[in-house]
Amino acid sequence: MHYLTLLALGLCSVAACAQNDSVKSIDEQSVKQASSEINQVIEADDSWSITDLRLRDYTLYWDNDGTLPRIGNDTDRFYTNGAGIELSFNPHLSEDLASRLAPSDKWTDPRFGVGLAIKQLVFTGRDITDPAPSISDHPYSGYLYLAFSFQRADEKKRDHFELDVGVVGERSQAEMIQRFIHNVFPDQDTPQGWGGQLANEMAINFNFERAWKSEPGEIEGVEFDMIPSAGFELGNVSTRAKGRITLRVGKELPDDFGPASLLGNKDHTVNASDWGSGDWSFYLYSTLGMDAVAHDIFLDGNTFATSRSVDSEPFVAMAMIGVVARYQSFYFGWSQTYQSEKYETQPSGQAWGTIMLGCSVDF
Repeated sequence: MHYLTLLALGLCSVAACAQNDSVKSIDEQSVKQASSEINQVIEADDSWSITDLRLRDYTLYWDNDGTLPRIGNDTDRFYTNGAGIELSFNPHLSEDLASRLAPSDKWTDPRFGVGLAIKQLVFTGRDITDPAPSISDHPYSGYLYLAFSFQRADEKKRDHFELDVGVVGERSQAEMIQRFIHNVFPDQDTPQGWGGQLANEMAINFNFERAWKSEPGEIEGVEFDMIPSAGFELGNVSTRAKGRITLRVGKELPDDFGPASLLGNKDHTVNASDWGSGDWSFYLYSTLGMDAVAHDIFLDGNTFATSRSVDSEPFVAMAMIGVVARYQSFYFGWSQTYQSEKYETQPSGQAWGTIMLGCSVDF
């Protein structure tokens, strides 16, 4: 940028001299003015660059309604599998840019984070061995997408902004993944209902969430806090309002805004050093939530093509229990999620388990 500016100013000067042969030299005032302008450009060229990103940690997720993550019934239906990998970055914003993104009158000592993830979700009917599922059954579908997120936070609150871009339908490779896994394990049923899956569709969704954190308390060395949150999703994949509240109890609670999850989000604004003063920490948690659903492509069907669909429920409740543990820079999470019926003909609610593994890096 500096070199281009100098070159442009030089060309302008040469052109001016060429147009006026009577100009034999540039006066001292013009030189000083040009020098001042160049210095201003150089000083102002303190903008943020993608090279300023520094890796904070990486996290692996696996959701499944049977096998290892799930305790109890071994099912294979509805939201049956989800997997993803997520990277968290410290953006190292300049003071000027940080003050613009988090004004001092609203944010105290703000911190920032950036996230990049690739995720895949798989949805099937209630019986994957049925080659002709009922029209009242959950449509088969998959969702493969990139998630780009930005966060700002202080001691009391955090904002999460996320843009998801991907594809729904056959190109999500959900059918291929499920068939491959079921072929690897010979005791698994062969999926038969993918012939009627949703059509391919470009998927764009925006998510926002504001989370608050209570003052931490302590009883006989056991710490606890509460994290309520509210937000919304908007796009051709999902349009809904949602609310959550999480209670955490443990030792050396991290200075973040709750546990990471594949269908939720992760706090990108913290390093491993924010997870307590010792080598290890852990906490138990419970989350209650409610969604007010206006649109769900996995139930309502494709936006621009004719596809299977069912009548979705306007309100969906969820409950989650889990544990998160850390040793030095490594962390592990396990949880069980229980969800009420998402569509009118759904025979019962659903449950699935989650395993989360990650490693933090301090710079």
